[in-house]
Amino acid sequence: MKKYEVADMPPPLPADLVTALSGVELATIGHLLHRGFVDHGIAAMTPQPKTVVGTAVTVSLPACDGVMLHYALDHLRAGDFLVIDRLGDERYACVGGGVAERIAMSGAVGVAVDGPCTDVDELADVDLGIWARGASSLTTRVTDLGGALNVPVAIGNVPVLPGDVVMGDNTGVIVLPRADAWDICRAAVAREAASAAQQNLPIGERRISRARTIVEAAMNGSAA
Repeated sequence: MKKYEVADMPPPLPADLVTALSGVELATIGHLLHRGFVDHGIAAMTPQPKTVVGTAVTVSLPACDGVMLHYALDHLRAGDFLVIDRLGDERYACVGGGVAERIAMSGAVGVAVDGPCTDVDELADVDLGIWARGASSLTTRVTDLGGALNVPVAIGNVPVLPGDVVMGDNTGVIVLPRADAWDICRAAVAREAASAAQQNLPIGERRISRARTIVEAAMNGSAA
């Protein structure tokens, strides 16, 4: 096994896909999918006014070592979404004010880490979406333990491949396979449009809910 593994940067997401998904709430996708939702313990540390969408750039970072993260910072591009697999460690914070500022300066749109962050007050001043498992004053350092860039990782019990679509809002983070993203986007946009149309109708003209149909069919002894 290599101590350090570095693969090529993934191709950026199409700009029109990013724009379309940026207008979709994660909760809408939650009505459509069961998989891809990162554990809710990885929560928004910097509340966002809209959905953040970016290209997954993955880092595998062991224990207290931050070498591979700092290596990755030199390669981030506009539109990237950094995903950091902490390999089970929940003690050491690898993202703080300085690291977040460097990520933002690259043009990357977000970072999600399966572990804590630090410098919470400083993070609030950085124009970057940040999702983490709370805060810690214990931080990573340069100890040369190894790591990987742009390899398959897992975060919050969800597998992530370099180049996947990562979305984050104030409710959490979701990872979508790039090949499925347009289909999911179209279905989500259609659902939001249909919901908005129903809300604009007088109550008496709104369609009967599926739940009501199921319950009344069961009470009448028939199938819904």
